[in-house]
Amino acid sequence: MARPRSWIGAGCVFAATSLALGCGGGQAAAGAPTRGAAEAAPPAAGDDIVPADTIDEIRKSLDRKRPVVARCLASAIDNQELPRSASGKITLDIVISPAGKAESVKVTRSTLASKLLESCVIGRVQEIAFPELPRVFETSYTYGFEAM
Repeated sequence: MARPRSWIGAGCVFAATSLALGCGGGQAAAGAPTRGAAEAAPPAAGDDIVPADTIDEIRKSLDRKRPVVARCLASAIDNQELPRSASGKITLDIVISPAGKAESVKVTRSTLASKLLESCVIGRVQEIAFPELPRVFETSYTYGFEAM
């Protein structure tokens, strides 16, 4: 049985609305700041897109830091903030500047209650020299920990 036309029309309107909002096509809320004349022109195609291979390089940089970050768990255990059998995960939100420096690193989730561990992990990620980027890049990353 064919769907009534009203459902088809509503589906198209919903899809078009979703696409427009998902692509930034929504209008600014009342009182929201607007762009000045100097910012009004959109960037040229591809000027501010972070290439996939650069994103992959960022992930690899975070992966390579795993052995150093793993030592943070040992420090937390040695300082008796965590038991010797500790295991868990820490998820970070990372904001990387165009110069390739982590300008903001925050713990968003942790299954290990240790401020020492969290500050150590943040410090190690801030040491990473990321590739230069066309714009500020935000990402998240999870480190897993398991005491031996």
